[in-house]
Amino acid sequence: MLCRFLSTLLIILLFHVPTGFAARSLLPATELTDVRWASHVDSDTGNQKVRLVVDVTGNVDIDSKVDEKPVPRIVVNIKGADIGKINTNVPVDGAIVDKVKFHKTGSGSTQMVIELPKMIKGQDYRVFTLKSNPEANKPFRVVVDVHNSKTKLMALVADKENLPQKYSLVKNSSRQLTKFIWANHIDIANGDEKLRMVLESTDTVKVDSTVSVVPFPRLIVNIKGADLGNIQKTLELDSNVADKVEFFQRGDKWVQMIIDLPVLVNSSDYKVFTLPSNAAAGRPFRVVADIKKPKPLPFQFKPGLKNKLIVIDPGHGGVDPGAIGPANTKEKTVTLQVAKEVQALLEKAGAKVIMTREKDTEVASAEANDAQELGARTAIANSQKTDLFISIHANAFTRRAAGGTSTYYFPKSAYDILLARNLQAGMLAEAGLSDRGVHQARFYVIKRTIMPAALVELAFISNPEEEKLLNTPSFQKKLAQGIFQGIESFFAQVTRLGGDS
Repeated sequence: MLCRFLSTLLIILLFHVPTGFAARSLLPATELTDVRWASHVDSDTGNQKVRLVVDVTGNVDIDSKVDEKPVPRIVVNIKGADIGKINTNVPVDGAIVDKVKFHKTGSGSTQMVIELPKMIKGQDYRVFTLKSNPEANKPFRVVVDVHNSKTKLMALVADKENLPQKYSLVKNSSRQLTKFIWANHIDIANGDEKLRMVLESTDTVKVDSTVSVVPFPRLIVNIKGADLGNIQKTLELDSNVADKVEFFQRGDKWVQMIIDLPVLVNSSDYKVFTLPSNAAAGRPFRVVADIKKPKPLPFQFKPGLKNKLIVIDPGHGGVDPGAIGPANTKEKTVTLQVAKEVQALLEKAGAKVIMTREKDTEVASAEANDAQELGARTAIANSQKTDLFISIHANAFTRRAAGGTSTYYFPKSAYDILLARNLQAGMLAEAGLSDRGVHQARFYVIKRTIMPAALVELAFISNPEEEKLLNTPSFQKKLAQGIFQGIESFFAQVTRLGGDS
């Protein structure tokens, strides 16, 4: 009897769950998942602003206050979410915000502390939330905008004697461009990644702009009415929207601003305009260029190869031999030979083929740097309604025994990995070398093309045996047949999957 009682008591202790506990434990906890920030200049007020965005897995309530101690700061209480695995100490720009810290303040509550270099007023910041949007893959967000009305790009007009010459309230007799600033930001409303560039002038100018695809995508802005001052002539941009900006004096009172782009933009993706000077606010005349990162194009794939437009890119060429094998075989020679075989097979099947090069030459020019050469190759594909881009290479390694076939992709869409897998399977089936796999990579030509793209490494030119095979016409045909079959299989597969991305 005692044994039965103890057994029953043990079962109760093991399996009894307090009321409400099961429901709470089965529900996933709401938590913070990401924090990011961006700074930009308000073109209307001239104020420098910082926007902080915190992603949350569910809805939360918030309140906030400004506090002076122990340091000037904004304290945001996020009620209903745990910290999660986000970075709890985030350095920011240092001009408007020093850093952001997160602290757990209780069960399901987090405090966000925004440390400031100096005290601000209540009207200098704003805290709000944005609802989740599953269709746009946007989570619930807590947003904090911080600015300081005293932090201007220009000196305060009240101190007229200390104004720099370029901000003088008296019109300068020499019209010059004096300053260039830029900032990345994410449009909270639609998630677009944007770049704003601002060029300051001592007086009014006129502007026009055009997009060029040769030798690679560029936005060209003509500025008429000012000469090039002491601004930096070339600036590399740490941006996904533009790579570099350069300034050239093209004639008297004519400056050209050339912005190198990773991909071609449409007229709806950029805007170039001017803002008048405002002496009372200490703001000069400004030229503004806003560029939005283009979104991937939707693709409608039909079965078969007829009328498909495919760009084939034989790697290297001209002054760039690529890798060189033990017997002096040049990668540029092999890739062109295989590419021509692929071209013949595709055209026989009814596809339209564009070759980035058809002989031993550069695509841009012999004087072009690596980025310009690769940009010229992607521009050929991006300026057309291209269905696929395939870059052909041969691998190399210091250890000569290394061998095999591999394929690389960058996940711009759901189709890139499918293309890479089909190409890899086709080459393995036809050429029979060892399988070195399909891998994600950030190679320029597959990252900066807007259509599905892949880069194939046929074999190791550094491997003496595989070098011999790469020089054999029959083996080149096998590789080309494998690439052709991979392309054909890709279109058949995506058609079955529905055909649009």
